[in-house]
Amino acid sequence: MYLSSVTAENFRGFESTHVTLNKGLNLLVGENDAGKTSLIDAVRLVLDTNSAEWVRIKYSDFRSGSTKLKISLKFCGLSARDGGAFAEYLTFEKDEDGVTQTTLHITLTASINETQANNNSQGIRTEIRAGSDDDGPHLDRDTRLYLSTTYLKPLRDAENELSAGRMSRLSQLLGSKSSIGGNELDIERLITLIVQANQSIKADPSISTAQGSVEKLLEQITFKDTPFSPVIDMLGSKNVVDMSAAEKNSAFKAIVERLTLGLNETGLSHGLGYSNLLFMAAEFMLLTQAGEGFPLLLIEEPEAHLHPQLQMKFIQYLVEQQKGLQCILSTHSPNLASKVSLENIILMNKGQCFPLRKGATLLDGDDYPFLEKFLDVSKANMFFAKSVLLVEGDGENILLPTIAKLLGRPLEDYGVSIVNVGNLAYKRYAKIYRKKEVGGQSFPMKVACVTDLDIWPDKAEKKQDNDIGFKVKKEPNPAEGKKGNLNRWVSYYNDKPDDLATRKANKCEQDGENVKTFISEEWTFEYCLAKSGLAKELYCSVNGSEVGFENLSDDPEEKAIQIYGMIEKKSSGKTEATYKLAEILSKAYQEDPIELKNKLPAYIVSAIEYVTELIIIEAEEEQPAQILEAEGVE
Repeated sequence: MYLSSVTAENFRGFESTHVTLNKGLNLLVGENDAGKTSLIDAVRLVLDTNSAEWVRIKYSDFRSGSTKLKISLKFCGLSARDGGAFAEYLTFEKDEDGVTQTTLHITLTASINETQANNNSQGIRTEIRAGSDDDGPHLDRDTRLYLSTTYLKPLRDAENELSAGRMSRLSQLLGSKSSIGGNELDIERLITLIVQANQSIKADPSISTAQGSVEKLLEQITFKDTPFSPVIDMLGSKNVVDMSAAEKNSAFKAIVERLTLGLNETGLSHGLGYSNLLFMAAEFMLLTQAGEGFPLLLIEEPEAHLHPQLQMKFIQYLVEQQKGLQCILSTHSPNLASKVSLENIILMNKGQCFPLRKGATLLDGDDYPFLEKFLDVSKANMFFAKSVLLVEGDGENILLPTIAKLLGRPLEDYGVSIVNVGNLAYKRYAKIYRKKEVGGQSFPMKVACVTDLDIWPDKAEKKQDNDIGFKVKKEPNPAEGKKGNLNRWVSYYNDKPDDLATRKANKCEQDGENVKTFISEEWTFEYCLAKSGLAKELYCSVNGSEVGFENLSDDPEEKAIQIYGMIEKKSSGKTEATYKLAEILSKAYQEDPIELKNKLPAYIVSAIEYVTELIIIEAEEEQPAQILEAEGVE
């Protein structure tokens, strides 16, 4: 049995939210206040947890302006044993293929009685019922205990949880049926060892002397007609053969509850991270040892106190070794997000849930292995952003943050992640944010794809009568199966406007909802920078100084070709040039963003404005405007 879906209405930031869960791992990702904790708490409130922590509905759980809330859970994949345990609560319904399946629906409803409302929740009425229409029988306490989950809160006190005590993890581990607690011979042997040791301690002369000293003192401070004698009470007062079953059980609990689980001494101090790992390991053992109950693990921020390598190790274990365990994890760690399959990720944003499993997005089957191979830690930042800027190369990745900052729109201030995906892979990444189902809530995140038109100007052709040319035009050769590159030149499209439109359409085929592609007007990003007005700055970044710039062609197109040719001929290529250009622009336009904007390619300005809020600051005499509304923004 597994938790198939969660539906929440008017619960905290959820107005009406539904999410379908995976049988195994579910990784909740997203920015702060996206709803990750609320989703986990919704499950906790309905099912309760096997910890000593008491959870209940509070006034703050009601969405602003609401006096009623509802949380519904659906369970599928019930075994025959599960069916027997929930016989009176079951629902029979048909799946997508028309096959009748046994399901369990549990719904919590809560309402505020405004006449009794006060600060201690006495004015909140709560019901938990079964049935798909939430008017079935009430769920009894024993059934809720069967469904109780294991919950690890974000700020875990691992050392305290592992220390000795009645509810310690070690005492629960040792006392479980699959461990010592399920073997009477083991229990009796342990009790015998303790009894023998304690009797030896009790008989030690030093103990007897201390007991005698206490007895003499007691005689001095009590009345003669009411004599008292001190007795040292300890486990072992009775021999094992004289103990009843209840006394043996009590003795065994006393033994295991005095044990502390820790890490071996290695000469190094074990910090919170390793203690946290040990704590989670204990929880896994408790879940796997449990012969009864519902195996569901809820963990908030499993990365707490763990360095990146340990995070990777933990999630690898979870994926590979705990396949039969359903887990719902919330995280802010790109390390974890990059390690799991996309199908296990649920992107959360503004109280909505967007699973990335197959069939939920426009991603095709072959997109998943590709993205999982190249979706590293730096790219996984996209899951925790308010907006995403997808770029194809190092030049854009290096320079666009600088440009955005100079225009008064620092990407970090708007929660924008810039992701360098390379070549045409941006289409695959963009499809992550496109829902397959038509209608409904779109991903509430703006995604801008910045790409090159990649059509070469004819003046760039390398030939004897053209000193500035450096690109070779290749004719097709059908005999050798070579297509040539004629479709990469401007002249090819002079009388083929439909082909040009098709080329642009292909680059935008993933567009829709909040995904939008911004294409360079002509060749590449760097070429457009040079042609639009930043030729001198780009030349200096490549050449190291202005020397020789006056010798370049006066024609903007030819000048841009010359400068771009210098970039391609340099061994360091675009990366070094754009690093230097970022520095040059920062110095030259720090106090004049309007001039910079006028020299930038329009598609770059539009892309930055698309993923940020539109801010218009009136220009003042002593304080220049930080940004103006871009011309031609769609």
